[in-house]
Amino acid sequence: MLDYSKFKEVSELFLKGKNREATLLLKELQTKYVSLCDQVSALKLQVKEYDDILNFSQNLIFDGNYYWLKTGSVRHGPFCAECCKDEGMLVRLPHGNTKKICWRCGKQYAVQPAPQVQPKEKKMGKVIPLHALINSSDKHCGDVSDKQAVSD
Repeated sequence: MLDYSKFKEVSELFLKGKNREATLLLKELQTKYVSLCDQVSALKLQVKEYDDILNFSQNLIFDGNYYWLKTGSVRHGPFCAECCKDEGMLVRLPHGNTKKICWRCGKQYAVQPAPQVQPKEKKMGKVIPLHALINSSDKHCGDVSDKQAVSD
């Protein structure tokens, strides 16, 4: 860690005319500073690597048969579940309707039919016609004007 009081000491040495001692102390501080900068750079790189690992693990999805890697809205894969669990490797399985065999470990996967996605019905909220609101408020509250009923 950098001792900040040494900077004040360097300044005082220069003011006293002890330039040689001040220069040596300043070189020592520069060496420590460069060392700390190197450590900060290494730590930033390490944090980035951990962030990448965390991001990767959050986007690796297991659907019961295969692993998939999600990047944005795209799913990449399928990847062999055995190789992923045992070795931490993403080994892509062949696409298509053929039997999926991992080229690395030899595990065979049965072809799963793609699930049929049923379109969701649009659910509408309760619809209250505006004219019904105005008419009903006129019947129940005789002192409510049209402007008040419309603004409600």
